[in-house]
Amino acid sequence: MYIDKDSWGKFSVNDLSEKDLRLLHEALKMYVQQNLGRIHPADGARIFRFDCEYSQVLHPDGKSKGAGMERMLDVKHNT
Repeated sequence: MYIDKDSWGKFSVNDLSEKDLRLLHEALKMYVQQNLGRIHPADGARIFRFDCEYSQVLHPDGKSKGAGMERMLDVKHNT
């Protein structure tokens, strides 16, 4: 895994293994749990979007193990 920054200032994570992706997801879950109620709505929307994309990639059949972060975040589904 490596992080790259393009000439427009956009960051991307490249060559991400499934193990790396799961680690990032767990780290975000811990962040949400520790900062419950203190997460800016814009950050909550980004975390929610990451969680949805994570679930789609690793659980394309829609059967996710455990609850996602959506219950912890006060985010509307129209993001």
